[in-house]
Amino acid sequence: MIFADMGSFRREPLISGRASDKINRFFGLLGRVGGAEQIEENDSSARSQLTPLEDRLRFVQDRISEISMHLPRGFATGLNRQFANLMDDDAWEDSDELVSPRAVTAFILTLLRTRANRRPGIGTNGRGSITASWTEGANRLTVECLPDVRISFVLSRVSEGGEIERAAFGPIHPHRILQVLGPFNPEVWFDR
Repeated sequence: MIFADMGSFRREPLISGRASDKINRFFGLLGRVGGAEQIEENDSSARSQLTPLEDRLRFVQDRISEISMHLPRGFATGLNRQFANLMDDDAWEDSDELVSPRAVTAFILTLLRTRANRRPGIGTNGRGSITASWTEGANRLTVECLPDVRISFVLSRVSEGGEIERAAFGPIHPHRILQVLGPFNPEVWFDR
C-alpha cells in the first residue's frame, strides 16, 4: 500500500513538459470519478511510455511515499517535488547515471534513522549517488548516499568556544549515523 503525504502547499503555475506536471496530472486523475481503479487500469500502458529518467523518478517517489507516515507533515511532498526538479528532463545530463535504487534505500534509511524534521537539500553526482545536505549557519552536514546502501559524510560544526570543527566519515551503514554524529550534537542539523 502506498501512502501519499499531501500536506498543504501553494499551487504554482505549471511549466509544460516538466516532471512536476506529470505528478500533478497523476493526482488530478486520482481525484476524478473512478479514482485509483481507473489509474491502475491505465498504469501498465502509461509505464511503458515513460523515459528511463521518468521511470526512475517514479521509483524514487514511490519509495518516499511508502515511508511518508514516518516523516513530518508535508515532508514527503516536499521531497517528491525536490526530486522532480532534480530529475527534470531539462536539468538532467544525458551522460549522468540514473540515481541507483540502492542509493535511494540508503537515503531513506538515513532519513528514518535521523528522524529529521528539516528536509535536506538534495543532489546527485551523476554516478548513481544521492547527496543530502543540511545547513544551519556555519554548521553543515553533507551526506552522500551510495549505490552500495552505505553513506559517507562530511561536516563542519561550530563548537561552544566558537571554533569550527571539521570531520569526514565513511563509508558506513546508515543505521550508525546518529552514533557517529553523536559527539557533534546532530540536532542542529535535524532540528530534533
